[in-house]
Amino acid sequence: MSADTDDDIRADFLSESGELIARLGQQLVELEQQPADSELLNAVFRGFHTIKGGAGFLGLDAMVALCHAAEEVFNALRKGLLRIDPPLMDATLEALDRLQAMHAASTAGRTPAAAPAELIGRLQRAAQGQPGAPEKPPMVAVPSMDAGAITDDEFEALLDQLHGEGQGPGSAGAEPAAEAPPRVEMLAAVPQAAAVTESSVRVDTAALDGMMNLVGELVLVRNRLKRLCARADQGPQARAVGELDHITRSLQTAVMRVRMQPIRRVFSRFPRLAREVARGVGKLVEVELIGEETGLDKSLVEALADPLVHMVRNSVDHGIELPAQRVAAGKPASGRLRLSAQQAGDQILITVEDDGAGMDPERLRVKAVEKGLLAAADAARLSAQECLQLIFLPGFSTKDRVSELSGRGVGMDVVKSAITALGGTVQIESRPGFGSSIRLRVPLTLAILPALMIGVGSRLLALPLAPVLDVFALDASQLRRLDRWDVLLHRKETLRLIHLHRWLDLPAPAGEQRHVVVAQVENERYGFVVSQVHAREEVVIKPLGAMLRGLAGVAGATVTGSGRVALILDLPGLVRAGSAGG
Repeated sequence: MSADTDDDIRADFLSESGELIARLGQQLVELEQQPADSELLNAVFRGFHTIKGGAGFLGLDAMVALCHAAEEVFNALRKGLLRIDPPLMDATLEALDRLQAMHAASTAGRTPAAAPAELIGRLQRAAQGQPGAPEKPPMVAVPSMDAGAITDDEFEALLDQLHGEGQGPGSAGAEPAAEAPPRVEMLAAVPQAAAVTESSVRVDTAALDGMMNLVGELVLVRNRLKRLCARADQGPQARAVGELDHITRSLQTAVMRVRMQPIRRVFSRFPRLAREVARGVGKLVEVELIGEETGLDKSLVEALADPLVHMVRNSVDHGIELPAQRVAAGKPASGRLRLSAQQAGDQILITVEDDGAGMDPERLRVKAVEKGLLAAADAARLSAQECLQLIFLPGFSTKDRVSELSGRGVGMDVVKSAITALGGTVQIESRPGFGSSIRLRVPLTLAILPALMIGVGSRLLALPLAPVLDVFALDASQLRRLDRWDVLLHRKETLRLIHLHRWLDLPAPAGEQRHVVVAQVENERYGFVVSQVHAREEVVIKPLGAMLRGLAGVAGATVTGSGRVALILDLPGLVRAGSAGG
């Protein structure tokens, strides 16, 4: 067998076992809440069993031993010899943590360290019903496999073919083989039909990034050709550009779909996380996941992990009450935490919702003043909805004591900063006594952005289209001054204005018609005053150079269809800059 083939087999195992380990974390928590679910129990058993088989094939003995010990526990559960309880689940989750560490070591090219003998012993004693293990309950045996699935005997027979009879990984009483059978013989034992059913290939993420960059450049050329044809007479050239436009859009969609990953990769860790946080503070929580198959760009999947961890921790630690308090309030003892995801146009909507105590706007107002984050006079002017936004202030916390989980004022400000950096928004709703809901909106992809092209003086700018609500001509006679802002009445609401010519340090335009672009920024509507409004255009986001990086109000740059360079505006940054000078 060639080294390349050996590396491919190892890479396939690491990829598939990584997904299995992530899925096991979610399944174990669900099983603790639904111990009578035979399908779930069988799925957990098969997960450990499958990882053990692949690890044995690659000679990863530490993984084999740990998976075998865990597998025996779930085999005893399937036979009705054990009862699922918190101590047993703690041991199993600890084993899963060790297995994840072994997987990480193997991925990094290191030899995984063996699991502690104490952990293996705990699992073995539990499987055998020895002292210190959960008491054996009189339970009905659970069917061993789902209908139509490969049976245990069939799976063990396949392992015997791969490893030699009686020498499968983790086989009871099996002695180490003096000499491993040749790899060619192992592969020959696997039915050749498996190769025919192969329906996927492994692609390096750098290759996908390169493809996306090329598609972005193609979009720029497409935009330029469309602009050129718009000036010329209609004819064969225009039809050819129309076909190019259609093909480019199809290619762009196809490449984006390849880069898409299910948000399940992020969601799967949260049932386990919520369980650990709840146990640490003496609470009970059930986690519901909705829309796990919703796809979004792989870079967003990675970027959303930390903000969502903060949100889940806060919901369990701050939101959900202690069991006795919930029962006294007429609620079930166990709190409910729901994470959902869905696609809404070119955005992804993610909601984290709990049925806990909710947030009292007045208490938030008082805490902000106590901590010196807000002057009493400014706090008094806040509406109830604006008080809820105080949780996003750096240093804000309603906890009176610092714990390992919270109280330091670090968490929700990190969430808002991270989501804003992704070009997204955060909205919060809460009812005291009924719970809270936090909604995140993020773009479907970070590579190509629908934008509204605007002009300020001679400057061309790209304004993200997603938050744009309205565009209208400015009537200067309607302007009023309120605090530090120019405002006007629009659709019966006071609209605060941000003059982009001031932000660009350009002279005030004289005599020309100006326009207002209304956009939603962090639960508020603002009007951005511009000189011209051009057209909608898909722009390819280019990072700024080192000298311009971090410039307030600028998210990046792009090359337009006319070949001009345009800055892409960061609306939250513009609002922060505008609040200083109006």
